[in-house]
Amino acid sequence: MPSTNTTTGALLAPLKTPEGGFAMVALDQRESLREMFPPAVDGTLVDDAVLRSFKETASRILTPHATGVLVDRPLGVTLPERPDWIDRGCGLILAADVLHSVRGAGVVGSSVDQEVTADFVRATGAAAVKLLIIWRRGVRDHERTVQQFLELADAAGVASFVEGIVRPPEGGSWVDAADRHAAILEAAADLSRGASVYKAEVPGYLPGDLSQVRDQSRALTQAAEREWVVLSNGVQQADFADAVAESCAGGASGFLAGRAIWADTVVERDPAEAMADRSVARLKRLSGIVRKSRLEGVKEEIGE
Repeated sequence: MPSTNTTTGALLAPLKTPEGGFAMVALDQRESLREMFPPAVDGTLVDDAVLRSFKETASRILTPHATGVLVDRPLGVTLPERPDWIDRGCGLILAADVLHSVRGAGVVGSSVDQEVTADFVRATGAAAVKLLIIWRRGVRDHERTVQQFLELADAAGVASFVEGIVRPPEGGSWVDAADRHAAILEAAADLSRGASVYKAEVPGYLPGDLSQVRDQSRALTQAAEREWVVLSNGVQQADFADAVAESCAGGASGFLAGRAIWADTVVERDPAEAMADRSVARLKRLSGIVRKSRLEGVKEEIGE
């Protein structure tokens, strides 16, 4: 759903294609990225220097082909300035979250990064900030965190991206796939309030099965009542391009994705070569899908 707020639209403009869609790369992974690299013989994981080098390399290769890039503070934008390895034509989204992770279990919670102040955000020239929330039905302890984050974005004068990752009840599991699909819609209705853009898991997705994605995306468009984009975590790489197409057909404005674009390059002997080959091609294909979707949407609006 296109934004009707003039101020929000102006803030988001640096992150959009000429057609008005989002084609953005996520490089804000932290401990999950560390676990993607092969460990040493003794099980030791790679250090921060390896992660920083990977993020810089990926940014240099991919940001010339993206409208936006999402980078964290601890391992990416470490200084209050815009890194020179981000292409000038690519908007910066600064992750303003501390991700609480457990090895092998991923992110289990989050909080607002107190080092990401309004002054820090402005100094980086970021167009937006982003917050990830682990969402569980009936749990409300995220509300203060979201409010604190939105206040940060407002003080910095930038757009806000809220990302919702749904999880079943503590110690429980989903009743079935439909239960998880419903939770994705509930999380969107809850977490999108006040945000400029909502970042969602692909609605209705099952591995190898995209038959419900378009209808579930239409439902999420109604639930969020603002522009939203899909992430790629949990989606098989081979399915992601079609998932983006189906999501956009249901109302999504594009993607903000990492793993489906570059995850398999981490284990290569030369990740840069693999990224320049496979990842750039994937990103260009995804961007083309978004642009085509936006053009088709304009034609529908004018009745062609």
